[in-house]
Amino acid sequence: MINRIENLLFTEKPPHYDWIIVLGGINDLAYKRSAETIFNQGLKQIYDMILQRKNLNIKLSVMTIIENGFYAPESTYDKQRQILNDMIRNYVKNCQDQNRICLIDIDKYINYHSNKDINQRDTIWDDYVHLTPDGYDLMGKIIFEEIFNKINQQS
Repeated sequence: MINRIENLLFTEKPPHYDWIIVLGGINDLAYKRSAETIFNQGLKQIYDMILQRKNLNIKLSVMTIIENGFYAPESTYDKQRQILNDMIRNYVKNCQDQNRICLIDIDKYINYHSNKDINQRDTIWDDYVHLTPDGYDLMGKIIFEEIFNKINQQS
């Protein structure tokens, strides 16, 4: 993902985007990479690369990673996911350019294990890992609301 972002931002005629939304690290966690490695050797580099291109005035939305039904909350995977989410939250909180960064803390909105409403869970979750179309619609609405709120804070 780093190379794709780099190629996108550092071309002769970079495209004009108002926002770049980054959701990353899910597959890395599944491959048992540590939260620190995923963040420091991946996500942080991507976030920094986007924010350093001040001349493009691109704003950055970073997303936390949702839990899934495949891994129990007490599993090593989920503990690493929680650590990674805290690192993502702290990056946004400590970012010097608060006008150009937005946290989409999707982990707080879309749950598997803590959602005790089986009907709602079945509506949102296709299997233990993937969302249904309704689940992805919910994710899209949350992303929209968070970015919309960020824009309105700045107005």
